[in-house]
Amino acid sequence: MAADNKDDEIAHRRAILRATLQRIVLLRETGPKSAAWHRARVKTMWRLQQQLAADTAAPAQPEHTHDRS
Repeated sequence: MAADNKDDEIAHRRAILRATLQRIVLLRETGPKSAAWHRARVKTMWRLQQQLAADTAAPAQPEHTHDRS
């Protein structure tokens, strides 16, 4: 049951990240045209894509549920 909750949480987070990434991409047409703003936008896009990739890889990693002490 806890795994289902975690999967739902990851799916929700990925949906939010995808929506945010889509908004950032669309800002190219409507946002400011300065070079500094464009660099910040691209940096934000890369950060969001890295977070999506990390969330995709997260379920594949086994959870450590016990302490080795």
